[in-house]
Amino acid sequence: MIDLTSHEEEISMESAPLISIIIPVYNDAEVIAGAVESCLRQTLPAVEVIVVDDGSTDMTAAIVDGFAARDPRVRIIRQGQNLSAYQARRIGILAAKAEHLLFLDGDDELAEMAAELALAKAVATDADLVQFGIDVVRQDGGTGGGFEARLQPTRDTLTGTDVLRGLFPVDHPAQGQLWRFLFRTQVLVDAYALMPDDLVIPRVNDLPITFLTAALATKYTSMPDRLYRYHFGRGGSGQKVADLGWATFYAGAIDAINTIASAVDQIAARSAEPDLVRETYQAARSSIIGYTTYYLAEHTADHLLDATFEHLLTRASAREIVRGTARFWPGALDTVAVHLGIREIGERPVRNVLLTTNIVRTGGVSGVLLSQARFLARAGYSVTIAAREPGSDLSIVPPGVDLIEIDGPDLASKLEQWAHLCQKRHIDVVIEHHWLYTRSWPAFAAAASAEGAATIGWAHNFAGRSLLLGLNSLDFQARHVGALSHLVVLSPLDVAFWKLRGMPRVSYLPNPPSPLLLESARVGEAKDAPIGRPIELIWWGRLEQRTKRVAELVLVAAELHRMGVDFRMRVIGPDWSGMTAEKLTALAVEHGVAERFQAVGPLHGDDLIAAIDSSDMFVNTSVIEGYPLTIPEAQSRGLPIAMYELPWLALAEDNVGIVTAKQGDAGGLARRIAAIASAPELYEELSRASIDAGRRELSYDFASLYEQLVTGTLPESHSPSPTTDDISRLLDLVVLFTEQNSRVRNAAAQRATPPKRGRPAASGRATPKRSRASRLVARVTPATHVVLDVAPWLRPTAARVKHALLRR
Repeated sequence: MIDLTSHEEEISMESAPLISIIIPVYNDAEVIAGAVESCLRQTLPAVEVIVVDDGSTDMTAAIVDGFAARDPRVRIIRQGQNLSAYQARRIGILAAKAEHLLFLDGDDELAEMAAELALAKAVATDADLVQFGIDVVRQDGGTGGGFEARLQPTRDTLTGTDVLRGLFPVDHPAQGQLWRFLFRTQVLVDAYALMPDDLVIPRVNDLPITFLTAALATKYTSMPDRLYRYHFGRGGSGQKVADLGWATFYAGAIDAINTIASAVDQIAARSAEPDLVRETYQAARSSIIGYTTYYLAEHTADHLLDATFEHLLTRASAREIVRGTARFWPGALDTVAVHLGIREIGERPVRNVLLTTNIVRTGGVSGVLLSQARFLARAGYSVTIAAREPGSDLSIVPPGVDLIEIDGPDLASKLEQWAHLCQKRHIDVVIEHHWLYTRSWPAFAAAASAEGAATIGWAHNFAGRSLLLGLNSLDFQARHVGALSHLVVLSPLDVAFWKLRGMPRVSYLPNPPSPLLLESARVGEAKDAPIGRPIELIWWGRLEQRTKRVAELVLVAAELHRMGVDFRMRVIGPDWSGMTAEKLTALAVEHGVAERFQAVGPLHGDDLIAAIDSSDMFVNTSVIEGYPLTIPEAQSRGLPIAMYELPWLALAEDNVGIVTAKQGDAGGLARRIAAIASAPELYEELSRASIDAGRRELSYDFASLYEQLVTGTLPESHSPSPTTDDISRLLDLVVLFTEQNSRVRNAAAQRATPPKRGRPAASGRATPKRSRASRLVARVTPATHVVLDVAPWLRPTAARVKHALLRR
């Protein structure tokens, strides 16, 4: 029951109050005294303080009764049960006697001159709304910060529909705190009249009325004076979500904004700008959905996230959640992608496939994507390519395949285009070719899922690439890989890695053949051994040093020269990432092999084929590759392969046309080449084996494999379970890549800080060798934990490895 008469007869002001201050309270016994005292300290004495107790079960009402007994300006209205602050404010507004009104939460305070200054501004300008500045008080007592800055007035004077336009700009998060304003009381009465009398809004119960009053107001003004002290961290603000009850409470913010839909329609129907009213409401609603998603993503315990997002989907659609988050709180999209739920491969018929990467050019990722587009199109699918950066080469796109560039100034605008593309083209499956190299892919996967499309990630390199290169992306990809409906990798060892990281939906498939490899299918002849002439060695690709280690080719050449082998070596390809043909030539001069080593720059088409066919052997010094197409290209032309070991490489398994040496052992690789050059029968045997390997790479029915992939019918043989041997090999590779990265970093550090002359090393310092080993162990340990968590029986082996490293 509600008692409206309590203490009314005790008010003894000479005239009616000039401002009513409404304080809704619920179990605020610890803080309510401060709030009421700040009202009674007002320099404008003609105020009434209406405290609406919303069913408190503590001493809140008794404390307010004490104030009312001492000061007739204070009165209390009791609600017999908790009906939300929304209802408490409504009761207070209906009981208010003043023409102007302020709101105060039970855990905040008003500045002493708040009523006097705000009322003076309202009277002088005849404004329905007066906004003033806010102090946000942190729990440590300090003020300031981004939230405080966002609460300050940004507009001077607004009239008509500009009030709504200015207070709720469609491109900014909605701010609906009632306590930022002095109101003309009648505007609040009119706003509440548009809503059901018995409505209860537990969460974000102020924004609905703020929006309606902004839509009804005819004039707004502001002042910079900071008249309100908001205590962040009290009440429900900034709390952690520790159980599903709290998650449900915070998700109720979406229910709150939904409650005013009918009232907005009524206002729009009589507005001079009805579209503005409706569009502004939809933007505010999207903002609330986005903020709610962000808050739950950031503040919910990890083990509750799946259930929390499952509940969130009962309050808004996946499309609304993704769009609202992307538009206003994009930082939460990664969490959204993982926990919003994925589309299962094969849950609906597949007709339209979208292939995507950052940019489409020749070679590399683009080459695989374009070949894939051809096979899918031939299999009868409608294929679209989407590039997320400008500058793609339209001339290389297969006939019947459209290429669309997703362009925009920010992620939100790109996601809007992406979602529209998925809708317009009825996309069923997305194959994401850039997922290993970018951090924005989870957002696009979430947007695709919201439109009904499953996303398949396509890995173009071994998972350990990030560790080798010293990148920090591997942990990010591992934490978010669950946003993919399926993951395609290039080897069984990659399957093992990702399954050990908790991704069960992973399979390995070969990369499709390049145009050069397809052309070579018509050749198929083994080569004669080089007798009585130099053995012609060749390498082609990008002159990329970090992973392809092209400078090692010069070292191999130097070793061959030292051994007296008669050879010539050609290196073909464009300059890349700090390595150039000129630098390679200078390095060859430095090592005394300039007459036998030639870096010729890029060759294409018939010129490249002619260079390959005039060569005898392909040499590969890469430290990491996913599926190097140059190897099957070379083998299909009959060239044996001499390369550093890449133990995860699927195309090297049972491939007797390949000879290997340990990583970085240029001398060992040179000895293998010398042995082949001196044994014509061995050379011709290797050449025949290479032809067989090339044919094997061309024997895959890619159209069938891709159809099985997009329909979820790939055989289980493409997704083997990890074995103990896999785990051991992964540990070896972790150590190898970490050592390589450590050497590169140490070399770079030494170049950057040359030793000072004439100064001995300080005593007591660790030697450089010890420091490198320590850093190596620090680098290895996080990665090996992944494996050891799954295979604890390998912990003694790992401990021995660590001990051995530290003794080095």
